[in-house]
Amino acid sequence: MSSAREAVTAGLITGPARRDEGGSVVQIVFLNRLERLEGKEEFRGQVFIGEHQGTWTAGWRSGESGPAAEDEVWYEGVSWEELLAAFRHGAAVKMKEGFRPLIDGMLETPVWEREPSQQLLVQCYAELQQENPELTAALRQWRRARASEEKRSAYLVATNRELHMLAVYVPRTPAELAQIPGFGKLKTERYGSDLIGLLQGVPREHAFPLDWVAQAVDADQFAQWMFRVKEEKYGRALSSVRDKRSLLSAIREGKTLAEMESELQCERRKLVERIEKLDEEGYDVLPVVDLELSAVPTEEWTQASEAMVQLGDRYLKPLLRKVYGEGEAAQQEVERQYEKLRMMRIRFRRERQTAI
Repeated sequence: MSSAREAVTAGLITGPARRDEGGSVVQIVFLNRLERLEGKEEFRGQVFIGEHQGTWTAGWRSGESGPAAEDEVWYEGVSWEELLAAFRHGAAVKMKEGFRPLIDGMLETPVWEREPSQQLLVQCYAELQQENPELTAALRQWRRARASEEKRSAYLVATNRELHMLAVYVPRTPAELAQIPGFGKLKTERYGSDLIGLLQGVPREHAFPLDWVAQAVDADQFAQWMFRVKEEKYGRALSSVRDKRSLLSAIREGKTLAEMESELQCERRKLVERIEKLDEEGYDVLPVVDLELSAVPTEEWTQASEAMVQLGDRYLKPLLRKVYGEGEAAQQEVERQYEKLRMMRIRFRRERQTAI
């Protein structure tokens, strides 16, 4: 027991021990009790983080301690990053279900004690309203058209949440559009005329300005909505951490991009972007870089390297023109050229770092 205690990360408060499924003692380093009232009935549970010989565990124990208690393990492994993501997501799920912690702080400032901002209230109220299927479909069609025109992801034009708010509030002027969260000055200037034209003839039930939403959303509705938002947020974070782990594992195993694309169900372009991000974070991605560049002719690598010295390595488009020329090429070929440039840029930067 003492050796397990000594192994606990510095700065965390140790607590009671529990046994895992194999019977080994897991030292609890964080424990918090949560309670939920349903009429006169009270339900209790505990969230915990534990450690045993370098392996972290996070989860939920329903009911009181004892033989009747049931554990729900959210994470077990050696990654502190993944542990925190799993713990936050799991705690958010329990708090969305109505449980409240005895000691708060696990998910930042408790939402039931925070003065909600106007923007959050506007979002919350909109998501409590039923969707207008026809208007939402028209807005999605507009978004697809603009995304195709601008050659960018649809969510960068407008998120699903933003489209839903447009369908609920139906702004008809630039000033009204600016009251919708997500539509700042630049976005309003870029898309305002399109959206106002699309929404102009649509009947609406809600008045502007939107300051009335503060009275339309009660505290319980807002708290439940915020817990759902946090569950989604931490769910995405947990998924991202797990995706990163899978990608790093594939790189260490010496898999090609084609193999990763099939195994991880991720399109090739996004895979390369994720590999670049891993490189920026300091992970060793050279095994897959070297593997993919093994078929690149020496002359092509030399041209790319010289172009990066001359033009810098920040922007890919000037490098594409310098290395592969100005001629027209099929979209698939251009994508392949960009892919090679991204890989060569990683190799170029690593070699520059080594030379310093």
